[in-house]
Amino acid sequence: MATMLLCQSIVLIFVFLSIPAGVLSRRGNGDSSSDSGTSSDSDDSSFSGGTYVCSDDHKLTTTGLQPSYYLNYTMVAGDPGAYTDWNGLYFQGEASFDYVIRDLPTNKTYNGTDCPKDPGSIRMLGIAWVGPRTPTPPNLHNPFTLGFQAWQSDNSIVNITYSYSSCDTDVNLLHLKTTVDWREYVHETNRDVEGAIDAVVLNVAQAGNDSHEVQFEGVYDVSGVRSTQTIFASDGIHKDQIHIPAETCSTMGDILIGWPSGAMLNGTMTNDTLTLSISGTTIAGFGDLNGPHDEQVNVTFSITFTGTYDSANSSQVLHVGASDQSLVSFEKATSAAVAWASPRWLLILSLVVATRIAYV
Repeated sequence: MATMLLCQSIVLIFVFLSIPAGVLSRRGNGDSSSDSGTSSDSDDSSFSGGTYVCSDDHKLTTTGLQPSYYLNYTMVAGDPGAYTDWNGLYFQGEASFDYVIRDLPTNKTYNGTDCPKDPGSIRMLGIAWVGPRTPTPPNLHNPFTLGFQAWQSDNSIVNITYSYSSCDTDVNLLHLKTTVDWREYVHETNRDVEGAIDAVVLNVAQAGNDSHEVQFEGVYDVSGVRSTQTIFASDGIHKDQIHIPAETCSTMGDILIGWPSGAMLNGTMTNDTLTLSISGTTIAGFGDLNGPHDEQVNVTFSITFTGTYDSANSSQVLHVGASDQSLVSFEKATSAAVAWASPRWLLILSLVVATRIAYV
């Protein structure tokens, strides 16, 4: 009898755990995990009485982590989920955003509003994508492309999916790619011209005597593109920005910072970990919360990120210590039944085994 009760309890737990993660996460209690996947779309929005209503599904939007030309290689017969050699992999982790604001040219901004002079700090969660360089465009030299985004959150890393608001178009405080694409309109030919540039030319080297870790560094610089071309608002350079939240300077709106030329980026990478450090100084403007104005402030910033390999959402694995010049290689993830399984399904598997043992 005791054995039968144990088996019944195990079966009930099995049924509960079999409920899709998305169903459990929609209760709004924050009990969600990072194994619910990533997405670029939300299907739960609707119109109610002529008013658009967005139903937040908390799916991480990751398509902006890649330059748009990657779609030429990752879309197989229109299937975004198919495996290709350029899919790359994801890292999830915690990040911090430290900054100091200095007013220019006076100590007052719009309507006499003071911006805080003390150093500020924002705790964030973030995701990074790392993928191999594609065959085209031909003028790129970095052995890999890195994309990074982070958003303000007090949630723990296990609740990273729930912490993300898919309804907030400005949810990402930070958005950066080491390689960006652009478009310009050429008046002489009346045509659009597309291209790409390594915004951060990466110097990649083995980390000391550790053949299983690489370090990389570079300086953000797209000054040549900015000075010679009229960049459309939809291009990759425009999308990569830093936002300091609107409430920082009261009625001023968000402080909008385009990544300044001269910003320093460095980091390390192993098969399972990624660290980033980004710092710089620039003059920034404000979002037009209360109408257009020309106020500017000087911002010094420092960003750090520590991430671990996200096996649930990655179709490739990273091998650091490759013999070629790049020092890194990308391969298709194997052992899918175990390595790709979420913690929930690993527990289900263990319960199935326990059930069989109990009946024996």
